This record gives sequence, C-alpha cells and structure tokens, in this order.
Amino acid sequence: MAIGSGIGSQLGIATETTFNTPITVTRFYEFTNESINYNKTTAVGLGLRAGGQLPRSQRRVVTTSDATGDITLDLPTSGLGLLLAHAMGSFPTKAAGAFTFTLGDVYTKSFTSQVGVPQYGGTVTPKTIGGCKISSFELGVSNAGIATGRFSIDGASFTTATSLATASYSASTNLFHFAQGAVTVDGSAVANIKDFTLTVDNSLKTDRYNLGSSGIKATQVINGFRKIAGTVTAEFTDTTLLAKFLADTTTALGLTFTSGSDILAITVSAVKFDGSAPQVGGPEVIDVSFTFEGYDNGTDAPLTIVYTTTDAAL
Repeated sequence: MAIGSGIGSQLGIATETTFNTPITVTRFYEFTNESINYNKTTAVGLGLRAGGQLPRSQRRVVTTSDATGDITLDLPTSGLGLLLAHAMGSFPTKAAGAFTFTLGDVYTKSFTSQVGVPQYGGTVTPKTIGGCKISSFELGVSNAGIATGRFSIDGASFTTATSLATASYSASTNLFHFAQGAVTVDGSAVANIKDFTLTVDNSLKTDRYNLGSSGIKATQVINGFRKIAGTVTAEFTDTTLLAKFLADTTTALGLTFTSGSDILAITVSAVKFDGSAPQVGGPEVIDVSFTFEGYDNGTDAPLTIVYTTTDAAL
C-alpha cells in the first residue's frame, strides 16, 4: 500500500504504436506536480413538456471529451530524452554519446501517460491518458535553482479503469542545476546572466472532432508557425545585450548545463531581443530583463537540444 498523499504518487509515459491506443507506461519520472484533467463537453436538450420545471437528466449528453494539463519536473541527467523527443517531434538515435533534437513533425508520434494519484487510505487511483502530444513546453533555471521543465499535455482519452503500472527508477540519475549552467551569446560565454527561461509553443490543432469518432478527437496536427520565446535577466555589467536589443540584432543564444559527462545544451540560433533600457530605480544596483523570440535564419536549425547521457535509447 502506498502512502496516502502525493508522496505515494507516480508518473510514467510510453510511446504508442497507434494513436490513442494506450499501452503500459514504462518510463517513469520523479516529478514536482501535475494538473492533467478530464474535460467533457455536455449538452442538454430543452425538452418542454407538461409539468416539467427542470431539464431532465436523461437529456444531458457528453458530446466530446479530452484530457489536458501540465507536468513539471526537475531536469534529470538520464531519462529526459523521451520527453524531449515528444516535445520537439524529433526521435534521433544516439550518436557520439548524445541525442540531438531539432524541431520535427509531431503528427506520427503520440504517447500514453499515466499518473498514480493516492487516496487518503493509500489506494492509488491511476489516471491513464491516451493519444498524448506535448502542445507546449518550458525549460529554464532560476537564480540558484534547479533546472526545471514544464510540459503541457493534450490527450485524446482519459480513464481510471486501466491497471496501475509498476514504477521503476534509475538509481544513477542526478539533476541539472544553476551551478552547472553557462550562457553563450553568439558563441561567446557571458557571465552576468541571472536566470533563463525558454518556452516553445508547438501550435497544435487540438479540436479535431468529427462525426463517427464517438466524440474523441483525431490526432493533433501542427496548425501554424511554432513559437519560440523566452526571458533572461542580467546584471548590468556591460552593454552586450542592450546593444543587441537597441539594434534589433539577430543573435544566437545558448544555455548549457554540464554535470560531469552528462550535458544538456540548448541553442536558439536566431533570436531578437525586446525589453527595456536600463533604468535607475533607486540606490540599488541595476539589473536588466529582456524577452526574446526565436526565428528561422534560413541556415541553422531554429532550436537544437543536445542531451549527452548514459541512456542507450530514448
């Protein structure tokens, strides 16, 4: 029997062979929180009749349903590759000790996710979600913090009737964190960045409901330009970022975490900065914050994530 609180919870995923044909999850993550919810669209027929003062329960129907929500976790040195693959739509084989992810098409890949939610008495209720795609994700690190990831899931089906999978975890997994981080601007290291956040919106069409499908959505597809954005905060020790903001210069921006031989390297090849010029708000030292958006420069992959890990496969 599990502990009757979040301490006894579990989270796992597995890549599906067929969209929305759930399978037993096999990759488990130590996570911070999750918010996956069952969403149903209901309709109630009017049904006027003599003596009827309320809508009749028999006339309420569920016309469509799905499941959506976020999972948040500290970024691990092993096991992260499968989440990155579904987030990026890229499923590389390992080469030179690393998996290299670039933006690809998420159409042909989906996954099953399962969350074990403990009841007060220790019984664990499994939430199993099929036909999952990652609609958006965020990677980053706060000042003096652990590197974290937030993955927004859009799923086609939801059930609590599937048996809970047996969780297993790697004993050698460590975490990426602030002290291991380094930022580059146009390939040169900068030493004044205090925090970094990258967000990617995969621009999925998530409302593909059609007759003959029992109110279950068809596989989600890319429905517009993907959006790459983020934020950085820097001590105002030089004008490197300020100059790029003022001139609207196209800039390559990178964040790398190095934990021994394990490395997570994120590169956005062409960003434009927005924000504010430095301002004096009082006697304190001055920091500057900039937002950025990623673009396609026509030559380099807009976003590349290189994950060097002991994992042999995703």
